[in-house]
Amino acid sequence: AHGMPQGVDQGVTGHVLVVAHRGLPAEEPENTMRSFRRAAEVGCDLIEFDVHQTRDGVPVVIHDDSLDRTTDEHGLVGERTHAELRGLDAGRGERIPSLEDVVGWAARSGARLSVEIKQPTPATGLPRYDGLAERGVAVLRAAGMDGRCLIHSFDHPTAKRVREVWPEAVTAVSYGGGTFIDALVLGRAADASGIHPWWAWVSPEVCAAAHAAGMHVHAWGTSWPPRHQEIALLVRAGVDSLDANDPRTLREMLEAV
Repeated sequence: AHGMPQGVDQGVTGHVLVVAHRGLPAEEPENTMRSFRRAAEVGCDLIEFDVHQTRDGVPVVIHDDSLDRTTDEHGLVGERTHAELRGLDAGRGERIPSLEDVVGWAARSGARLSVEIKQPTPATGLPRYDGLAERGVAVLRAAGMDGRCLIHSFDHPTAKRVREVWPEAVTAVSYGGGTFIDALVLGRAADASGIHPWWAWVSPEVCAAAHAAGMHVHAWGTSWPPRHQEIALLVRAGVDSLDANDPRTLREMLEAV
């Protein structure tokens, strides 16, 4: 049982943790330092972001496989060097941060991180990011983020690899959903600390089984702006954390629930 990062099991809401999804994208360019600083200012339990890898093996913070949606350039993240990416505009003059940039800031500021390690979706046929789990762990450990970060992935072998190279890590597997015979089978296969199902597949049974096994449940993909009925159902089901594009909005709704 690895649980949630130390000190975040009782968050600002007293129960359900508020995860700032890509920082504060309701106001700032997603996955940029400006977005993360604003999320920390308004208050949240964890700051979530996504990690890809450059052609020369540098872990960088961006959501998509490609540069098209969030920068002023086109093409694949994995086909550019870090030096090439550094000059791009990720919105309002912000740069694409390296994982080291974000983790260094978090170590100084005391922010707690929810780190999603990406791998290209199999259907794209793109090559996997070789060594990304190891490199990501090295950056987090070098900055002393033990007990202050959660590492998760839709690529379950990546989550398992994190456990192998960092046995004390807090990890999770994400998935789209389904009503499974064994709600924890995917988490157990990766020796994960928790499971991150798409919100519509979260149930009291799933949460009870996870908690009995010492695993946390994070529900992703809820409507934004949040809908009272959705959030109330998830809180009653026993979910441990929820994403927010603006932590203040979710916190208000959690307090109302």
